[in-house]
Amino acid sequence: MYTKTVLGLGLTLLSTLTSADEWSPLDKPPLVDNFDYLQENLLENFPAAGSNYDPWNPGWIPRDCKDLTAEAGLNPADITTYNVNYDDCNTAWLVCFHRDSATLIESVVDLLGRVPVGARQFVRHVLVLPSEQPHAFNSAANLAMFGIGSKGLSVYLHETAHSLDLQEGYERGQLSNNQNWIDNYNQDPNVPDPYAQSNQVENVAQNTVLAAYNVQVPGGYGGIEPKANDVFHQYATVQTWQRESGNLLVPGGTCWRRLENSETVEVDDGGSKLRRGVRARGEKPDTSLGEGIQIIERKEFHTGDSCSRTFGEKKLKRGVVARGEKPDTSLGEGIEVIEPKEFRTGGYSG
Repeated sequence: MYTKTVLGLGLTLLSTLTSADEWSPLDKPPLVDNFDYLQENLLENFPAAGSNYDPWNPGWIPRDCKDLTAEAGLNPADITTYNVNYDDCNTAWLVCFHRDSATLIESVVDLLGRVPVGARQFVRHVLVLPSEQPHAFNSAANLAMFGIGSKGLSVYLHETAHSLDLQEGYERGQLSNNQNWIDNYNQDPNVPDPYAQSNQVENVAQNTVLAAYNVQVPGGYGGIEPKANDVFHQYATVQTWQRESGNLLVPGGTCWRRLENSETVEVDDGGSKLRRGVRARGEKPDTSLGEGIQIIERKEFHTGDSCSRTFGEKKLKRGVVARGEKPDTSLGEGIEVIEPKEFRTGGYSG
């Protein structure tokens, strides 16, 4: 998951991890505030694969896109699904694009096409939704992008990194809970940024961005960050794992494996109140995988949970965690308890 937030965090005492607990918060201080300074070089050095795209007939949508859109409190009837074809794969990616998204479908096609195909093949669908607070998460290899603009390549790399990690795209399996990762993490005094402090899953994802940068941008990460050595063992570990697995973060090559697309369903299946007139038209889209494509087994995960984010609720800033004892809110001595009754006035509109 990604959220564009800059925090002022105090230093805490560092501890050495002795086992792999990938969902617990980390206490190492961040090296930098954010990755904004990497964006231009990433865009310049990760070329976009040749592409074309075409919209589905109205009224059809992938099941995962429909479910995630509804859970976000938005109307699936406002989604247009696109087949996005890249020259490096014989099977299209399905991009579900909300009509009120702040970005353009062309930008989404461009950014996704800049993710090296070795890693991109572990992405199932991309869902693009509007939001005043830019953020993203990965749900079972579906990348959900909220308000991510045309320069957000690091976000696409970050969310794809979750698929590589949690879908076990590496030859050795999951990285974030592997002892090799923990051993190398313990050798560094820092994590890359405040977001990497969330847990090892997010730390691996941020270090995957650094590993991709280090592999592809001339001069590597040390060419732009004077203190790169303070996180070296972490991003170097990602770099080693991706190299062992076929240079997943290096542009070039073609796809040979993909996740199966989720079931194609009607936008209005009679189970919800959607805009009138949104009925399936034309033939049901064919979303079968291309010839010779090996199927990647889908694994269930949701990186939004690691940041206490729930659909339909305001995203909390990172670092706002419970501290000290739980406040005592018991009533004072001698106070009689009034039985609560459930009601809501609906608010005021002037």
